[in-house]
Amino acid sequence: MNKLETYLNKKSKESGDLDFPGFKLHVHSKGKLVANLSVGTTYKYYDIASLTKIVFTTSVIMGLVEHKKISLKSKVQKILPWYKFANVSVGDLLNHSAGNEWWSPFYKSIDLCLSPEQKFQQMQRFCREAPLSKGDKAVYSDIDFYLLGAIIESVTEKPLLTVWKTYKEEFFKKSHLHFNYGNSPTFKKSDYAPTEKCLWRKKIVQGEVHDENAWAMGGVAPQAGLFGRIEDLSEWGLILREAFRNKKSLASPVIVKSFCKRSMSSSKGDWGYGFMKPSAKGSSAGELFSKDSVGHTGFTGTSLWFDSSRDLLVCILSNRVHLTRKNKGFVRLRPKLHDWTVQYLEGNI
Repeated sequence: MNKLETYLNKKSKESGDLDFPGFKLHVHSKGKLVANLSVGTTYKYYDIASLTKIVFTTSVIMGLVEHKKISLKSKVQKILPWYKFANVSVGDLLNHSAGNEWWSPFYKSIDLCLSPEQKFQQMQRFCREAPLSKGDKAVYSDIDFYLLGAIIESVTEKPLLTVWKTYKEEFFKKSHLHFNYGNSPTFKKSDYAPTEKCLWRKKIVQGEVHDENAWAMGGVAPQAGLFGRIEDLSEWGLILREAFRNKKSLASPVIVKSFCKRSMSSSKGDWGYGFMKPSAKGSSAGELFSKDSVGHTGFTGTSLWFDSSRDLLVCILSNRVHLTRKNKGFVRLRPKLHDWTVQYLEGNI
């Protein structure tokens, strides 16, 4: 271990927060890998959960905006004629201000005998009936991203998995990021970090997506479903970083940076377009990442945060929900890891 890795390893073990199996962490400072740490029991592949929202869906939407297929102001109803709310825009879905409920147990109604493509079509029918209730606060909603997935399929005239394969081939030819189509593990099952003991599926979930709705959809979904290594997540973060150096990225630097800017007042929410922004209190990025930082988290215990002012990228993968989501240590530990990293790199320890 180098000195930063030794420091973070020591601090995490002293924290008293390791009530989960373990985690992997990458720190890139100015594009250079300065920490590659594994603590506890770790695995090659992790369910990155809602990081799928930025690594896949938001990134594809940025490309569609760049190629003028849609814009943030495009009305959803113009793209999806079956959608009944005329005033909701693509931007409203991306920054969770549309008014959709945060979640719904669609998995209980999806026909598991259908193909993954047919299941997503059924999910879209459920979304037609999803109620809308605009309030003063943005509500983080998976339903927003089901609709964004439907928009991607409508505009590209291709199923999500095909869109993913084309996108991956363009940006990540050597990456191991993948969906487990049909909930069948692409690689050896034992290489995947197990997640929760699921009462509905009556087993410990391993090599299959943890999110119930994504699982019921056949493992391919716009809000969750991707698996990958810590190296794969860092690779995506480094490509995102290129936009802030005004170089080729997931889309043009202007578009990427516009998606990463705060899109609303902090009193309403902490969102760019698809991306989280640090909240004033209780941010998963800790207290020291700048207000210009951008990132996202995943329910299984994953996160990516990039502080452009420091040129600092921190990626974390864990299976903190194993054996149960009642484990809370990771939620306490994650912001500390970001703060300890900043303090160490800036000589404030």
